[in-house]
Amino acid sequence: MDEQVLIVTAYEGDGQSFDQLVSMHQGMAFNVAYRLLGHADAAGDTLEEALLKAHGALQALRGAPFEVWLLRWVVDACRRRARVSRRGSPVPLGTRGQGGSSLGGPGETSLDPDLVQAIEAGIGSLPFESRVVLVLADVQGLNYEEIAQVTGARPAVVGRRLAEARRRLRDWLYGSPKGTLGAE
Repeated sequence: MDEQVLIVTAYEGDGQSFDQLVSMHQGMAFNVAYRLLGHADAAGDTLEEALLKAHGALQALRGAPFEVWLLRWVVDACRRRARVSRRGSPVPLGTRGQGGSSLGGPGETSLDPDLVQAIEAGIGSLPFESRVVLVLADVQGLNYEEIAQVTGARPAVVGRRLAEARRRLRDWLYGSPKGTLGAE
């Protein structure tokens, strides 16, 4: 069934339509939560919380792409959880998410495992909001406008945050003793 039809029927109260929408985007949503929080259990719990809240707020969808709208709920739930725990852990990059991880899954990447570990640690060292824009742009492949819809920031702010996140990651990789690139 077409996604727009599913959205309309879900809005009209058809639980199966909402379930179908969720199943179409659940892998991507879990991937974002996992990369932001760094733990599968926390990501699963946070995704469940986000889905419950999203289901109760379908009227707020208002024509936005379902994926972007759902990611807003997921990122908000991750933000709340990160505030409680103060910071998520380094974000595993070895698993491919829907939306296009450039690193691929285990066995799919030609990158050195030490480099992947350094990148994961570098992303984990970023402040939460920097991690959000970096994961949404560089891992999930969202554009500035979509990231702006997810985060509630203007596209220009998204661009600045992303540039800052990339700069911090680069500096961490080249300047930190833990960053393997700086050690060579």
